[in-house]
Amino acid sequence: MTTPLSDRAARWLRTPRPKPSASVRLICLAHAGGAASSYQDWSPHLPDNIELSVVQYPGRHDRIAEPCVNSMDEMADEIAAVVRPQRWQDIVLFGHSMGAAVAYEVALRHAEHGHPPRHLIVSGRSAPHRHPGGDLHTQDDDALVAELRSMSATDQAVFDEPELLALLVPMIRADYRLIERYRREAPPRIDTPITVFRGRTDDRFPPQEADFWRELTSRRFDHRVFEGGHFYLRDRAHRVVPAVVQAIGTTTTACRTTDGGARGAGT
Repeated sequence: MTTPLSDRAARWLRTPRPKPSASVRLICLAHAGGAASSYQDWSPHLPDNIELSVVQYPGRHDRIAEPCVNSMDEMADEIAAVVRPQRWQDIVLFGHSMGAAVAYEVALRHAEHGHPPRHLIVSGRSAPHRHPGGDLHTQDDDALVAELRSMSATDQAVFDEPELLALLVPMIRADYRLIERYRREAPPRIDTPITVFRGRTDDRFPPQEADFWRELTSRRFDHRVFEGGHFYLRDRAHRVVPAVVQAIGTTTTACRTTDGGARGAGT
């Protein structure tokens, strides 16, 4: 049974449809520059026994007045601290792009306290010991905006609103600083099943990179491929969420639908 979140946890975790009788809490983490709204359309596709909570990073939306987090350790420590009291229920972590790395670090912290998550689903990002990092966060605003345009990570209308863009760029730069400086040379395994999701045409996360996540679990490993690029999951909750439910071993008649993806070679 899920329990109400504390005031501190409520700042970090948004639960669009509370389900007091749910036995599983699915916690989703967004990409660099993303927010809790990235998963706003997932709840209707989940069965009654799974409650969705989405992480709201500082420095955006209703937390825009708060300073952004610049280091992975600080981000993962904060999220793990608010999630850990929910340990009497099953926790599943789903992270996309930057969120995948954060989800892995949160999973590590839970495992260190003797409560490994039920499942870790990582999407659109190479394993921590495989990602080369980067220096985009040190470049000027024009370079950062050009990157955002190329990735279609942000509503294109934003680029025509200079005042709004001026608010967003510092937050996005902070996220890039966090993730580009993050790397683990020898990341530890966790006693949690890992499933990798990727877009078939995602050139930022090629298929040969997916299997390296296998090295980070002592349990079951799976790999699923969806049509689309890096942001394959955008506007496709009706296809992605049933695959999430299937990955964590929860089946329901409402979620028995085509997931739009094929199993990869890692199954």
